[in-house]
Amino acid sequence: MTVQPASDSPNLTALERSVLKAACSTTGVDARFCQQIDVATVTLRTPSGVGFVTGLNIPAEDHVSGLTNGMAIPVVKGEHPALPSGAEFVIQVKNGCINSIEAFCYEGMWPTDESLFKILVGT
Repeated sequence: MTVQPASDSPNLTALERSVLKAACSTTGVDARFCQQIDVATVTLRTPSGVGFVTGLNIPAEDHVSGLTNGMAIPVVKGEHPALPSGAEFVIQVKNGCINSIEAFCYEGMWPTDESLFKILVGT
């Protein structure tokens, strides 16, 4: 099994940004969370071979007070030519901010060319 090295860039990748924006495009998501996308920096990016986990840092002044951990953010799905069953992206919220993105595919290995993903919401 080959696992891609984690990027050490503190910037969101195009895929990570697309996933967060797709989740924010659905109804019921607090707009203040969506504003966090523009100030988010990556604290860790860990590939697993079948996906990845990206930890995020949101400046304290951009945290949303009064909301509990585990707030429901819609699951985002993705289609990719190399993944016959697709992929899923789960966004976790903790302490008033978007805390992480977890991505995984249903079968096969995570594709090397993430630019070929088509992001879907509400499916």
